[in-house]
Amino acid sequence: MLAIPSISRTPRQLIRAGLAATLLATNIAAQDAESELAEPETISLEELSNKPAIVSSRLESQVFNAPTGSFVFDEEDLDKLPVDSIPELLRYAPGVHIIRPSNGIWGIGIRGINSRFFNRALFTVDEQNVYASIFAGLFGSQFDLLMDDVSSVEVAYGPGGGTWDNNAVNGMVNVRMKTAFETEGSLLQLKLGTESSGFAARTGWAVNDTTSARAYLKADQRDSSLTRFDYENDWDTMRTGFRIDHRPSSHDLISISGEAFYSDLGYAYNLADFETGSLDFVATSERLSGANAQFKWTRNQSNDSSYSVRSWVGYSDLDAAYAAFGIWTAGAEARAKRKIGDRHQLSINTGVAYHEEHTSSTDASDFTSPLLESFAVYAGFQDEWTVKHDFLTLSWGVDFRHDDRAKNTIASPNARLIFEIDERSRFWVSYSQANRTPPVSLSVIESLRSGKALDSIIQIPTGSGLLTLEHSLANAVSKTQLDAEELDSFEAGYRIQFPEEKGSLTINAFVYDYDELIGRTWLGQELELTTPVPYVDILVGYDNMLKGEAYGLEASLDWQITKRQRATLNYSHMSDSFVSLIDPQNQNEANFIDFTIDEFDNSTPAHLATLNLNSQLAEDWELDTGFRYSSAYDFAKGYQPEIFQLDARLSWQFSESLRFSLVGRNLLDPTTQEARLKDFFGHWTEMKREAYLEITSRF
Repeated sequence: MLAIPSISRTPRQLIRAGLAATLLATNIAAQDAESELAEPETISLEELSNKPAIVSSRLESQVFNAPTGSFVFDEEDLDKLPVDSIPELLRYAPGVHIIRPSNGIWGIGIRGINSRFFNRALFTVDEQNVYASIFAGLFGSQFDLLMDDVSSVEVAYGPGGGTWDNNAVNGMVNVRMKTAFETEGSLLQLKLGTESSGFAARTGWAVNDTTSARAYLKADQRDSSLTRFDYENDWDTMRTGFRIDHRPSSHDLISISGEAFYSDLGYAYNLADFETGSLDFVATSERLSGANAQFKWTRNQSNDSSYSVRSWVGYSDLDAAYAAFGIWTAGAEARAKRKIGDRHQLSINTGVAYHEEHTSSTDASDFTSPLLESFAVYAGFQDEWTVKHDFLTLSWGVDFRHDDRAKNTIASPNARLIFEIDERSRFWVSYSQANRTPPVSLSVIESLRSGKALDSIIQIPTGSGLLTLEHSLANAVSKTQLDAEELDSFEAGYRIQFPEEKGSLTINAFVYDYDELIGRTWLGQELELTTPVPYVDILVGYDNMLKGEAYGLEASLDWQITKRQRATLNYSHMSDSFVSLIDPQNQNEANFIDFTIDEFDNSTPAHLATLNLNSQLAEDWELDTGFRYSSAYDFAKGYQPEIFQLDARLSWQFSESLRFSLVGRNLLDPTTQEARLKDFFGHWTEMKREAYLEITSRF
């Protein structure tokens, strides 16, 4: 039996006690209520495909009835927004902060703490986790999907625990791909622009009455952005793949998919040599390649009864200055949802996941072992109980996860109450908990070397004159297993649908309580004066060193202004603060702790807002505009000015099979500076204003 670890913090004990009391009371009430077994309503996969799905709690439901904060880009949004990638699309989701400090590098923050690596936001494609486990980070080629094959992009806010994966702390993004039945026919797409160019080709066909398949190829080239140093960060990427879908019956779907990808990104870093004391600027590249495959069987018996089994295998190879490794991943998962009586709907899931990392030394890094392995087992359940029909619903559950490398078992409870005010409005409150297992690399770093110029030059008098120290070299190490990060989340939300399908309004508010957050801490430093180039030698490590609080809200208004014009207005506010769990022993350690706190405190803006307008100018002409705003903030490594930008797409449907689109990005300013990420190994760049022509042919 899985053991639940004891947690000494009194607030958490009170929370769990309160949840236990609530669940006990509701189950007693359920025993007193009359319950009749309802015959399942027969529903086909075709009917289910018309229902927008949300991934919260792994219970597929309409967004309007989802028991958590959520935002979904449907197929229409994907077609109309003036974007060409998933990260650029996510800029238009409330509460999601996207940074693009370089070509092929994005940082995604949901409700704060934006970073490229060691991230706290999960990213999945068809439920499959695509980030690299060794750094829990994302690479540009993993975002470079064929947008025409994407069915929806879903953002779920708040912890997901083991139900999603241990990286889903502040929230998750799940990209759902279209089935092969939806992509029969051929597609050719050409993009020619001032900063980027590319092409995509896809062909889909019916194998027989119950089976369809597709295959595709996509390639893109992006010119270098403006860099502060003399190097090129141009980006080349290519992806190819296939999918086969088979329907043995109207209620069953079997899917097999696979893909291979390659990415070559120009990159630069400071090469630190501790033997000579030199700090050299090196221009190189970050290369990532890989392949993966997934099998999934789904049976939908009714709206309230479904089952699925999926398995996956994948490999990726990274060759970069900061790390070089190959990763194998494999796993299997099973889920089931069943209506029990007329009041309960139970969802359960269980799975196993295996990661194997082969590491190699680079000029900037070494690991303690050439082979790193981790094996995780997880299981959980969600029970949705109708306390009172057409008024009150309780959703609650617990997810368990055991990681053999961390040698711990963690439990993540959650509970939500949904109040149905009337047919068009809902109000909900929730509590959920996340326990994030540290990325593999943080316990096995032998040496991660970097350097920077000193804020002020140090001069030391000697018998032969002044000895000048102009830079410091830092060496990060970590040879101990870190504890899991913890988050308690309290949320509330309100949704209303306007009459006559005029639109909807959603408001979410949250309060987060973080503990045991992992950050870099100072271990010691000394002056190194015997090398050809003297320097300050700094030793740093990783530790569970911070706790903190965050609060904020997201609001989204969708409004059909006229038959020809639709507007979506999103706004989010977020504020957080962190303090150290470590008492500094000297001023150097105190200064380093303050720097780390500043990295967390100021990694996202306090205010984000977007306005998307879709205007049907004529029968064959359409204009889509997107305004984006983010407030300024002082970052630990610099100042990020506010951003107010405009994206636009003008489309002409020349014929049923041919469309021309002129797209402009970052139109209000010639360049856009976006802050360096707290864990971005490289140099700042600025993204240029750009325009491109997109020609799409379907036949």
